[in-house]
Amino acid sequence: MAKRKKRTLRNTLIYLGFLILLSILAYANRQIEHFLADRVATFELRNIRIHGLEVLTRGQVLDLCGLKPGEKLLTIKPSQIARRLLKSPFVKSASAVYSLPATLHITVQERRPLAFVPAKELYLIDEQGVLLPLPRMSGTSWNLPVIHLPNLGHLQVGERVSDPRLRQLVDILRYIRLMPSPLWSMVATIEWRDDRQLQLALIRGGARVRCNLDDYQEELYALGLYVQNYLDWEQLADLEYIDLRFQDRLILKNRHTQG
Repeated sequence: MAKRKKRTLRNTLIYLGFLILLSILAYANRQIEHFLADRVATFELRNIRIHGLEVLTRGQVLDLCGLKPGEKLLTIKPSQIARRLLKSPFVKSASAVYSLPATLHITVQERRPLAFVPAKELYLIDEQGVLLPLPRMSGTSWNLPVIHLPNLGHLQVGERVSDPRLRQLVDILRYIRLMPSPLWSMVATIEWRDDRQLQLALIRGGARVRCNLDDYQEELYALGLYVQNYLDWEQLADLEYIDLRFQDRLILKNRHTQG
């Protein structure tokens, strides 16, 4: 009987000790929560660092984010900042991270314009075929080719264009830009012809380059090699056209020659 009472007393003491321990842990948790809440209140946003801007300005990014110095840093949601930035057609991706005690880092990857697209107004287009507005930036020049394409359908800024002809011309320009040749810097315009012919106009006189749309990679690669290894830049203005449409040959015609 005495042993049973001792066992019961021991179990009771263990149970009471467990309750006391839980109470202590609950009290400590409340104190930690109060401490963290106080600390959150002290972390005010004082510095915003923005990385990756070329087209957008700092002011435009801050307007998109809706941030102001003095906000509570840890109440700012980085995912919400990224979603707001993606509303700009020029933003391809975005992220935001804290740097305690008072700094927010925002990193933006902008869309890289590839060419001009004249329609009802002048647009830019990037390598993925996303239509961009022409930014109003003083002192900035865009040295890009122009895509000439008649009867363009509906165009929506910030969306990928739906016209298959325009998409293919974007692919062709991207291919030219990736070539290890000065050809990209020479292209002034690119044009889709109704007979599935492609025509480029070069700088310094506007010499026309003719090639087949179905074989443009092979033909433009041959042109790139010619430009890189043989073309005399001083005579570029004398060229009337370069014809790439014939197999195993490249035809050049100067302005002062007949035929």
